[in-house]
Amino acid sequence: MARKLPPLNSLRAFEAAARHLSFTRAADELCVTQAAISHQVKGLEDYLGHRLFERLPRNLKLTSQGAALMPVLADVFDDMANAVASLKQEKVGSLLNVRLAPSFAAKWLSPRLKNFWQLYPEIDLCLFHAHNAVDFEREDIDLAVTYGRGDWKGVESTAIVTLDFFPVASPIWLANNGPISEPEQLLNATLLHDAEPYCWNEWLRQAGVKGINNKRGTTIDDTNVLIQAAIDGQGVALGSTPFVEDHLAAGRLVRLFDQVLITDYAYYVVCPKTHLQRPDVRAFKEWLLAQV
Repeated sequence: MARKLPPLNSLRAFEAAARHLSFTRAADELCVTQAAISHQVKGLEDYLGHRLFERLPRNLKLTSQGAALMPVLADVFDDMANAVASLKQEKVGSLLNVRLAPSFAAKWLSPRLKNFWQLYPEIDLCLFHAHNAVDFEREDIDLAVTYGRGDWKGVESTAIVTLDFFPVASPIWLANNGPISEPEQLLNATLLHDAEPYCWNEWLRQAGVKGINNKRGTTIDDTNVLIQAAIDGQGVALGSTPFVEDHLAAGRLVRLFDQVLITDYAYYVVCPKTHLQRPDVRAFKEWLLAQV
């Protein structure tokens, strides 16, 4: 029996506009004009005999009919995209675009990648590096590992690496500043901060140290560079085991105190739920979790 459906372009235009609640953003996504999106949606409304949007002065609002149609179309388009991706993978192998926090990639992931390639030689990885969370709707990223609290909207997030923080310094720094045995002796030290400066504040608070202006010092937003600055004798940093254990073992850094700060931040593996329908995305996520 022949299916009675409106033109596919009108369905795509409506789904994009409903997802963004914006004709402008839908036009950007589909690489057409705003007028074209508006025309396609109006044609669909005429076909159905129902208004799908309330056109407000500054945005759009779905009508009850639009709200009922939108999730159905979203599921259909997701299924179509995943089916096409699976067919492409069967033909030419799989290319997986992964976005990673730079420090995580360098110190934790890189030493383990050989194992992944041995297990999944058919999956090619394309690794990108950045600190910020991924906008999966706008970026061609299949899966990401991001540092944060795991509270990003529209994605599934699973913690894979939690961090412990404790002060470290180099033998160079200790030689220039003298031995240090009490946290209060950090009063005149240059504190090296990462992109989350609250860590020093919390560590000092837990250690019962007062009178130290934890906002002073140098802020470095890349953990690799931060640790290198500590190795070079530039100041005292809060190190975490995954990032400093080899430096501690080699004597390039010295752990100053036993006090450890544990926060609710961690490295999370993150992607939209629909991406996990792809075998390669699912395989990489499961492999990451197995490494933990």
